[in-house]
Amino acid sequence: MKFAYKVLKNKDYDTTIEEVEVTKSTEVSFIMVAKGVLGFRESARLVKIAEETNCMITIASGKKLGTTESILSMVNLAILPGKSLVLNIKGERNDEAFRMAAKVINGETDSNVA
Repeated sequence: MKFAYKVLKNKDYDTTIEEVEVTKSTEVSFIMVAKGVLGFRESARLVKIAEETNCMITIASGKKLGTTESILSMVNLAILPGKSLVLNIKGERNDEAFRMAAKVINGETDSNVA
């Protein structure tokens, strides 16, 4: 269990130090460069990952935004190899969702692996 130390100031401007438990963040963001195409199959796989991990996955590319609530919003991002994107994952199991989503975005899905 990790702890951080928080400095508290009260009305008399005295400082006290309190030990506070650090909890795991439920939202993370990553900047990535796609190594694969994000089409219908890959978008459907991301929706399935989001359901399995109980997370919300959002991808931003340029001025477009796609979420796992809509497969078409993700396909409309037109992600091709070499395109940069921001992957935002919100949920308790975000680390697991990131590992699985990164494989899909990098083109390492089951159908592409020999």
